[in-house]
Amino acid sequence: MAPPIRAVLLVGPTGSGKSPVGARLEQAGGFHHFDFGAELRAAARGERGLAPADVAYVQGVLEAQALLPDERFPIAEELLRRFLRRRGFEPSADVLVLNGLPRHVGQARALAATVRVEAVAVLECDAAAAHARVARRRRGEGPDHAGRPDDAPEAVARKLARYARETEPLVAHYAAQSGVRVLRIPVGAETAEEAIAAEIARSLLQVGGANGKGAAACCPLE
Repeated sequence: MAPPIRAVLLVGPTGSGKSPVGARLEQAGGFHHFDFGAELRAAARGERGLAPADVAYVQGVLEAQALLPDERFPIAEELLRRFLRRRGFEPSADVLVLNGLPRHVGQARALAATVRVEAVAVLECDAAAAHARVARRRRGEGPDHAGRPDDAPEAVARKLARYARETEPLVAHYAAQSGVRVLRIPVGAETAEEAIAAEIARSLLQVGGANGKGAAACCPLE
């Protein structure tokens, strides 16, 4: 039997810095950052090898600024499989950093068949700070998805409401599970993504290893 895919889940509202934080964790070595939003956008451009019907469906989801429903979760699973294959992910040595998947409890339950989430890093960012951070992103300042079409203030408000309704219960779902560690990190309007990643590394993952590999061995999540 193949070893389980061990994972850290980044949870936070739009603008909280999940993508650049995930990228910085990946740079530490032994971590693979799966940015589900970026994978969906690539799939919509026909760059991930999905069937034409699935590409069209993903395009519709993105245009509607909606979440992938539970009945279409096989699309997410296929994107994750292809990502792991492309990256040469080694379950015995590597740790997966999940960003944007799962987004709600239904997806978490479906994902549990193949991925073992052992840690959840919650980027706690209130609405005012989130709007300020997205406004910075909209101006092209900082590393987080400059120029995204869904960064208009009204779109951000909708995403924040959806986050509170569907994504925040993820934390309670995982906190109730034995062996899952939950780290809460305050994120303000000016909090740097580097500082967030460093806090996760220090407090939860204890990132180390000069050769950039072997995260699972040198950074136990239990």
